[in-house]
Amino acid sequence: MPNGGWLAAPYAETPSFQSSAGRLAGAGALAGNALDDLAPKAAVAHASVRAGGCFVRPLPLDSTCASAARRFFKESVAGMGLPGDLVHDGITMASELAANTLNAHGNIEFGGHGHRPVSGIPEFWLYVRSCGPGSPGRELVCKIFDSDPGWDAGEPVPIGAAVPAGPDSVRGRGLQMVAGLSAGMWGHHLTRGRLGVWKVPGKAVWFALRIPATSELARSERLAPRGCEAIEELATALAERGLGSGLVPVTESGGDLAVLSVSHQLTVWCQNQIMWWREPDGGYDRLTVTDLVEATERIVAAHEDLIAARVARPASQHQAEPGLASGEDFDFGMADYGPPADAADYGAADYGAVGYESLDQDPGGTSS
Repeated sequence: MPNGGWLAAPYAETPSFQSSAGRLAGAGALAGNALDDLAPKAAVAHASVRAGGCFVRPLPLDSTCASAARRFFKESVAGMGLPGDLVHDGITMASELAANTLNAHGNIEFGGHGHRPVSGIPEFWLYVRSCGPGSPGRELVCKIFDSDPGWDAGEPVPIGAAVPAGPDSVRGRGLQMVAGLSAGMWGHHLTRGRLGVWKVPGKAVWFALRIPATSELARSERLAPRGCEAIEELATALAERGLGSGLVPVTESGGDLAVLSVSHQLTVWCQNQIMWWREPDGGYDRLTVTDLVEATERIVAAHEDLIAARVARPASQHQAEPGLASGEDFDFGMADYGPPADAADYGAADYGAVGYESLDQDPGGTSS
């Protein structure tokens, strides 16, 4: 396994690597205002989208962001054998979502004498995940990140309905187009950025497209670490998103069960091919280890939802929580972290095709 782990998001997916300086400089030219230090280190750029990685690019801060998103979408799916109409729809939706980032520059941080962005810049993400339970196959997921966590665009009106005129009418029509072209498979959720000096909180707006069974991408082999190795990969991915200070992995050499404490209220279990964790609403979410990028997204979203809920509570309801944040030491043993009774018996046959529920089924946007 390459140093840094196969899960780490690559800055570029290319058949052959240039030198890191040349590769980052070329990508920076495409993205306009993006800095070289907004890109992940070259050492982690090993996994392709086909193998289960995530394609990541910084978006420009000016009106060229939409054209950059179109270019990035085409680049990320090149050579994957996808139908032309699917690629066209993806390009159109990526362009619409990227254009909305022009209204979300308030939390971008600048540094240096040139006042260049160092964190919080909008980002383009693309990866593959399994479809939902009972629906075999894979889907292509494209997300546009910005560092403004607020959502004021509303939800799309029914397909074909008139969009009221007003200051947000153009933006509303853009989201309506995304809703139509994605057949309702779109949404938004809290998350953290992947690029920059600090992995700042914000939101991601996403859409998904079903990958035809005839496509090479639907059959490509994806890496699948299990048990302890999967937890180590997950911990690395979460640390790269700024959650490293609270991570406490619990593993046993050669054991099938491994545990990762992300925070006092968020714990991840992994046994063989299945990972699961408790969502902020009390239910359990679960994915196979081939969907580690998606699992990372959902866990980051759950973490950010917990923080948002805590901030929203009145000060009188705030209580000191045990854990690293309050200076207490953890003393974990595997006996303390057996699978919860109502989350037991996770077999690969039961979860061979698990994925992300769209916003239609999850209005709170708590899953990523």
